[in-house]
Amino acid sequence: MKIWGKLLVDDKVIKSVTIEVNPKNISFFEMLQNLSHELNVPTPVLLDKHVYDFNMFHLCVFKPDDFIEKVNFSRFVLEYLKN
Repeated sequence: MKIWGKLLVDDKVIKSVTIEVNPKNISFFEMLQNLSHELNVPTPVLLDKHVYDFNMFHLCVFKPDDFIEKVNFSRFVLEYLKN
């Protein structure tokens, strides 16, 4: 499965990356860590709401309040890409 991670400032994509993962071999948190590393941003705090949104809508959004460190973007979005 392919996951698109993108950083947005005021609805404008400033940086994005796509990774391919096998959901049987990797946890959601590990996937989030990999995307964060690829985008060179800190890993956000993962809440049940994020996992629920991703499972239900194939999309989850992290806002600056979800990070312990200060970030320079308005949203970090994870989106499942269908093949």
